[in-house]
Amino acid sequence: MRILNIKEENKTKFERILGSFGATAVSIGGIIGSGIFFIIGMAAAEAGPAVILSLVIAGIIALFTALSFASLGSKILKEGGEYQFVYVAFGSTVGFFAGLLWISATAIAGVTVSIAFASYLTALIPIIPVNIAAALACLAFMTIDVVGIHFSSSVNNILTLTKVGVLLIFILLCLPFFNASNFNNFFAKGTEGILSAAFLIFFAYAGFGKITAASEEVKNPKKTIPKAIITAIAICTLLYFMSGIASVGVVGSEKLSSKEFRNAPFAYVMLATGFRWAFLIIAIGAITATASVLLIQMLGISRTVYAMSKNKQLPSFLCKLHPKFKTPYKAEIILGILMALAALFLNARSVIILTSLGILSYYSIINLAALVMKRQKGGFEVHSIIPILGFFSSILLIAYYIWTIFV
Repeated sequence: MRILNIKEENKTKFERILGSFGATAVSIGGIIGSGIFFIIGMAAAEAGPAVILSLVIAGIIALFTALSFASLGSKILKEGGEYQFVYVAFGSTVGFFAGLLWISATAIAGVTVSIAFASYLTALIPIIPVNIAAALACLAFMTIDVVGIHFSSSVNNILTLTKVGVLLIFILLCLPFFNASNFNNFFAKGTEGILSAAFLIFFAYAGFGKITAASEEVKNPKKTIPKAIITAIAICTLLYFMSGIASVGVVGSEKLSSKEFRNAPFAYVMLATGFRWAFLIIAIGAITATASVLLIQMLGISRTVYAMSKNKQLPSFLCKLHPKFKTPYKAEIILGILMALAALFLNARSVIILTSLGILSYYSIINLAALVMKRQKGGFEVHSIIPILGFFSSILLIAYYIWTIFV
């Protein structure tokens, strides 16, 4: 084993600059975005008015894994979060394949977010095709992450506060136009559509663990990381549920899932109310939301590549930090270019399905890791039933969706 000298060690060392607010903002920023602003239309096509139950089910399943994340994040304080949890719990071989699975799923998720970003941008300014705008977004946020966590964290805090505020404005503006009759035929798509929609929506909750990917940049991580994750998932589940009720209540699930509404559903809900000025506000808010998620997605992926490189499971040049910005810039540039290329060609629905499959598969492994790591005392402790529920709920949601494809 090669021993790093002091100069080499400094090249791969991060500064602890994220406090409770910044860490929670990273988690919220990783969650709220494409799910509630973009996927809601696709999910409504599956579940009808009962899509609001799908939002809750996906949130509950996410909560189990979020608690496992909180426990692991307080015990395994290494850069690369999701990957490191499996690496420490099960060893290098399982960790390597799990790390590749996580990088692939998260990168594809980032592509979906870039398409969501571009969909609202082109609804507002129809100048260039959606896929080209998505590719340019990948390159732009790659550049922000290369500049460093100092700038990225500040930008993310602003973006997160803005998009939460826009969601609240959307809900309030919908209230005068709420029509309870839109929920009359609640199970119009059948109960089987509820879980199918929950499968698609789950992708929207996946960002809660992003803060663990930057654990070496968090102050007092044993307390800060669990608090940030739990606070973020609670806030986001409530906002998702309220926004789902508001959008279905105004236009109905059929219109919400129509071709006209599907790419930018919330903005077009505002047009349906007659508030044309609100269309502009919500569109800008959606652009802000998806921008924030894309920023955090790219941050998390690059830190996982960095961690795998430090563990000698990927080429060593990927863990070298920029001499000025102290970021794994080579990993960020490579990932940004690959995501931009993918954004030019991939279809949103297909990518969402692949993303949910990949993330749920990885989360099932994460819950097993949390169960194994209970032998290590200290940090944030959860009852054994939590990771067990997290494991089985993830597997069952995958199995159910695959089953619906063949029946």
